[in-house]
Amino acid sequence: MDERLKRLADFLNETIEYFLKKVEGIDRDRYFADRDIRYILDKCINDIILCIVDIAEECLKTRGRSIPTTYRDTILATYEFVGEIALKVAPLVKHRNELVHQYLKINWQNIVVVKNKINDILKFKNAVLKSCSEK
Repeated sequence: MDERLKRLADFLNETIEYFLKKVEGIDRDRYFADRDIRYILDKCINDIILCIVDIAEECLKTRGRSIPTTYRDTILATYEFVGEIALKVAPLVKHRNELVHQYLKINWQNIVVVKNKINDILKFKNAVLKSCSEK
């Protein structure tokens, strides 16, 4: 396996573990009230989504494919290699963009959606790793 891909997979695992620990017991009211928790959770989601995009890019590079210009399209471009899981993960980019670009809008729903998609994120990572190791 490519060393960069391994580092990305390890980072994703660590960040998901940290995110799940920090989000445990947090509800909408606490998220709104506690700026530190809000910052930590938002940053974790940003890191998770960007890491997924980086993993997708590595998959495409390994296959000699060009990298699309948007994050969503980059993840979707892996469909040929990882199948349906790419379709489940690609929409998460929207939630990352909302967190990052709408500074004054606090959106708990983005946290909930990403938290509920952690299994899909891990399946995507594993599918990419498997695809790249079979190449």
